[in-house]
Amino acid sequence: MMGKWIWAGGASLLAFASVGTAHAQVVGGPPPKDASAADAAGEIVVTAQKRSEKLQDVPLSIVALTTEALAERNVRNFNDYAKFLPSLSYSSYGPGQAEVYFRGLSNGNRLSTGSLPTVGVYLDEQPVTTIGSTIDVHIYDIARVEALSGPQGTLFGASSEAGTLRIITNKPDTKAFSGSVDLTANTVAHGKAGGIAESYLNIPLSSRAALRVVGFYQYDGGYIDNVRAPGGVTYPTSGVVRDNKALVGRDQNSIEAYGGRAALKVDLDDNWTATAGVMGQHQTSNGTFAYKPSVGDLKTTRFFPEAQKDEWYQASLAIEGKLGSFDLTYAGAYFERKAAYTSDYSDYAYLYDSYYASTPDYFGNNFKDNAGNLINPAQIVSQDERFTKQSHELRIASPATDRLRIVAGLFYQRQTNNWRNLYTVPNLADAQSVTGLPGVNYANIQFRTDRDYAAFAEAAFDIVPTLTLTGGLRGYKYDNNVIGFFGFNGTRSAVGEALCLPGTVGAYGVPNGSGRPCDNIDAKATGSGVRHKLNLSWKAAPGKLLYATWSTGFRPGGINRRPIAPAYAVEKLTNYEIGWKTSWLGGKVLFNGALFLEKLSQAQFAVTSDQNGITDIVNAGRARSKGIEADLTVRPAQGLSFQVSGTYADAVITTDLCKYTNAAFDCTIPSDSGNPNALRAPAGTRFAGSPRFKLSGLMRYEFTLGKIDYFLQAAAFHQSSVSSSLDVEEARLIGLQPGYSTVDLSAGISRDTWSASLTVENLGDKRAQQSRTATCAISICGRGSVVIYPLRPRFVSLRVGRRF
Repeated sequence: MMGKWIWAGGASLLAFASVGTAHAQVVGGPPPKDASAADAAGEIVVTAQKRSEKLQDVPLSIVALTTEALAERNVRNFNDYAKFLPSLSYSSYGPGQAEVYFRGLSNGNRLSTGSLPTVGVYLDEQPVTTIGSTIDVHIYDIARVEALSGPQGTLFGASSEAGTLRIITNKPDTKAFSGSVDLTANTVAHGKAGGIAESYLNIPLSSRAALRVVGFYQYDGGYIDNVRAPGGVTYPTSGVVRDNKALVGRDQNSIEAYGGRAALKVDLDDNWTATAGVMGQHQTSNGTFAYKPSVGDLKTTRFFPEAQKDEWYQASLAIEGKLGSFDLTYAGAYFERKAAYTSDYSDYAYLYDSYYASTPDYFGNNFKDNAGNLINPAQIVSQDERFTKQSHELRIASPATDRLRIVAGLFYQRQTNNWRNLYTVPNLADAQSVTGLPGVNYANIQFRTDRDYAAFAEAAFDIVPTLTLTGGLRGYKYDNNVIGFFGFNGTRSAVGEALCLPGTVGAYGVPNGSGRPCDNIDAKATGSGVRHKLNLSWKAAPGKLLYATWSTGFRPGGINRRPIAPAYAVEKLTNYEIGWKTSWLGGKVLFNGALFLEKLSQAQFAVTSDQNGITDIVNAGRARSKGIEADLTVRPAQGLSFQVSGTYADAVITTDLCKYTNAAFDCTIPSDSGNPNALRAPAGTRFAGSPRFKLSGLMRYEFTLGKIDYFLQAAAFHQSSVSSSLDVEEARLIGLQPGYSTVDLSAGISRDTWSASLTVENLGDKRAQQSRTATCAISICGRGSVVIYPLRPRFVSLRVGRRF
C-alpha cells in the first residue's frame, strides 16, 4: 500500500496543492498540442476540428469542460463529468462499465462479437473505444473534456457515429516549473470513508525540453450490503440448501485505484516538436454496485464472491512540425486494457430450477457430479478480456489564416479483443463440462480483430469574410474477423462442441494458449464506403455565428458468433442540424444551441435467435432522433456566474422490431426454423437507456475578504425517465427507470498557494437509477430478480491543497 501512495504523490507529497490546477499554456496553429484550455482572453480553445480554435468560432455543437471547470465541479471520474454534458447519457453497471450515448441513440450491446459503440472515446489523439465498457480515466491535470454531439464521421470516423467524447491531457511546458498536490477525505452516506491523493509536476529540463508527471491514489468506501437470504430455501431438484451466510457483510462495493502518467516534450528545432507519453491506471473493486428492491434499500443477496479488476496503459508519440507554411502532424499510440470480472449467477439457476421443477430434465437434472449425484446448479460467471489497440494518423493542415483552409490525413487502427467468458458450476461432472474446462457449463472464448483504414479531408472556404462553406469526405474500409468457441459441450446441446469446425477438436491447450476446446466460429466481415459533411456558417455580427450542417456517420459491420448467422452490415447515420453560437453584452452572456434531426438506417440491433436463444446482431430497421440542445452562461456581476445547459432528444425506432427479423420487417413471418414470430417493439418505440430530457445548472459566486478568496457554488441536475429495454414487454416487466433531480453544494477558501473546499454531492441522498435490469428473465424469475444500479448516495468530501 505504501508503494502505491508514493507512486501516486511522488516527492511532491511533501506539500499541498490548490483545488484548481494551474491554468494551462496557450497554444496556436493547427496541430492540437492541447496544453491549453483557454486563450489569453479567457476564451475556451478546442481542437474539435483538428485545429486550435476558440469554442465560440467552431460551427459545431460542442461542450468543453476546461481544467478550471473540472476542478470547480470536483470532477474525478466519468460519472462526475457526464452529468455536466447534457447531450451525453449512459447506462452504468459499475466502475469502468458504462455504455455511452449521444442524442438518445442508445443502440448498443455488451457482446464480444457485437456491434461497436455509437460513440467514439478518445484519450488525447487515440480512440480508446471498447465494447460496452468505456474506460474510466481519473480526471486530474486534464486540459479539458470535449463532448462533440452528432456524427463526426469525417474527422473521427468509425464509432463516432452519434458523437465523440475526448479527454485531453495537459502537456509539458518549457516556460516554467509548476506543480500541485491535492489531498481529499470523503465519506458516502450508508457507507464507509475514503480518500484521494493527487499530484503533478511540470519540470522544464531546458529551453527546448520539459517533463510532466502525474500520479494519484484513490480509495472509495462501499455502500451496498450483502444480507442473509431467507433460511430454509432449497433447490427443488437436488434438495441442496440455498444459503449465503458466509458472504454476508456491509458496504462491500469498495473501489481502490491508482495510476499516473508521464510526458516528455522536446523541441527538435524551431519548427519541429516531439512529445512522448505513457499513462496507466489500475482499479479493483469488490461486490456488486447494484441492489435488489425486493431485498431492501442498498441491499442485495449474493451467493458467490464478486470482484472486478480493470487495468490499462497507453504509450503515445506525437510529432508536429512545418513543411513550408503547412503544419504536419503524426500521432501514434498503443493501448492495452485487461479486465477481469467475477459475478454471481446463482439467482438464474435457482429460479429456473424452481420454474421447471415439474420437468427437471429440462434444467435441474443436468447438474451432477462425477458420481452421478445431483448438485447445486448455482453458477459463477468469470469474464476476462485483453483488449489492445494501435492507431496511427498522419495529417497536414494549411494555414488557419488562409481563405481556403484544408485538413487532410490518413488513418489506420488495429484492435483486438481476447475474450474469455466462463459459466462455472462447482463440482460439475467432467462429462457435463466443456472439454478441458472442468466445471464449466458454458463458455465464450473468442479472439476478435478489427482493422480500420481511412483517408479524410475537410476544407473550409470563406465565400466572403462572414460566410464560410466547409465540406469534408472520409473514405473508409473495415476488415473484422472472429475465431473462437461458444456454447456447451457435445452432450448437452446442438451448439457448442457439436458445431466444432473440421480439424479443430481437441485444440484445448494448444501452444498459442487459446484455451479453447475447439473452434466453432471462424468468420470475417469486410466493407467500405464514403461519409461526408457539408456545413455553411455565417457570422451575422460580431459574436453571432449561425450554421447549418448536413453530416453523416457510421459504425462498421461485423460477424455473429453463430456460424450459420449472416454477417451484419455497416450502420449509417445522417444528421441535419441548425445551430447558433452567440455572445451578448460584451461577453457577459453566451447562448449556444442546435436543432437536430438524425436518421439511422441499417440499424444494428441485438435480437434473440431460434437456436438456444443465442443473441444475434442484425440490421433490423430504421430509427430517428430529433430535438434541441442549448447552453446559456450569464455573468451579471464580478465573481458571479450562472450556467444552464439542457437537451431534449426524442429518439425512436421507425420500423417494427420483431423477435425474428426479415427483410420486410414483418413480424408475422416465421423464423428460418419455422418458429412463430412476434412483435418486440412497434415503430415509434423509444430507445432504452437514454432520457428524453436532461438538464444541468450551476451557480458560482467568488469574492474576497481581506487576503482570503472565497467561493460558494450550487449545481442542480435533472433527467427524465428512462426505459429499461427496447423490447416493450421486457420493459414493462422490469419497470421504468424513474426521472430524478439532484443537487450538489460546495464552498471553499484560498490564500496565496493554499486552498480548501468542502463539497456535498447528491445532497438529498436521492436513489437515482443509472441502470435497471434483471438477473434473469422476469417471465420466469419474477420481479424479485430486478436489480438497480444507483447513483452514489450522498457524498461529502473535504479537499485541501497547495499549488507551487
